Amino acid sequence: MQQLAGLYPPIPTPFDEQGKLDLHWLEANLARWSAQPLDGVVMPGSNSEAAFLTAEERVAIWQVCADVLKGSGKRLIAGTGAETTAETIHFTTTAAELGATAALVLPPYFYKPSLTHEVLVEHYQAVAAASPIPLLVYNVPAFTGVDFALPTLLKLAEHTQIVGIKDSSSNIVKMAEVLAQRPDFQVFAGTGSALLPFLSIGAAGGIMALANVAAFPLRRLYDAFRERRMEDARKLQMAVVALNSALTTRFGVSGLKYAMDQTGFYGGPVRRPLLPLSAQARAEFDRILAEVHPLLAG
Repeated sequence: MQQLAGLYPPIPTPFDEQGKLDLHWLEANLARWSAQPLDGVVMPGSNSEAAFLTAEERVAIWQVCADVLKGSGKRLIAGTGAETTAETIHFTTTAAELGATAALVLPPYFYKPSLTHEVLVEHYQAVAAASPIPLLVYNVPAFTGVDFALPTLLKLAEHTQIVGIKDSSSNIVKMAEVLAQRPDFQVFAGTGSALLPFLSIGAAGGIMALANVAAFPLRRLYDAFRERRMEDARKLQMAVVALNSALTTRFGVSGLKYAMDQTGFYGGPVRRPLLPLSAQARAEFDRILAEVHPLLAG
């Protein structure tokens, strides 16, 4: 089984003021992330505005990511989920051909009442059978309405190409049950505020919006846990909670892109129908960033 352990940001997609893909800024951001203590990037994910990307844009993004990361030792985990099995297979094989190390596969979700255990298992097993790279299941019920049940995850874990899960539900009890029965299954925290709790049950790492702008404190937390410096890890975990909340539940992708603009990256505009932060939200975000700014340095 390929080991993917570590810390990954699901990176935002840069757009220009007309809403067009800006690959120049993608290259610039990737160069900076490559120099930080991260194990790779995920692209596209929820924070990449993946639902707003065309198939052609996905391919262009993967090509740039693969080119920039080549030889860096950093992994590209490609977001390849689609509504049909055939399109998911197409995206997954295309990403693999372009150099992706693994695929993060969002489930289909439009016909939610029909997405039974059997349907999800058949879908993921078909993708895994056709994929030349390992798969991570993407559990993000807040966006999809699909929350993988324990029996479904355990069945998927039997396939040698389905190697883990990004769990954005933060259901640590369910993830502990998975790891109790399948300790080789690679569980990734889906939010920065849950990294330490997830590590404590045997998680492999995190795929977190927070890692876009806080790679250094997250790495210090990760290393402190591995070195059994638990009080240091706990303090670091608590120190990033407010920023993580601002980037995720409070302000979403608009907030993440604003934070990137304030921390030396290019965030740029969100794609409509999303809207930029209001002046009041920017002022609140500036206050949070000022409080944690010393923590963000390398």
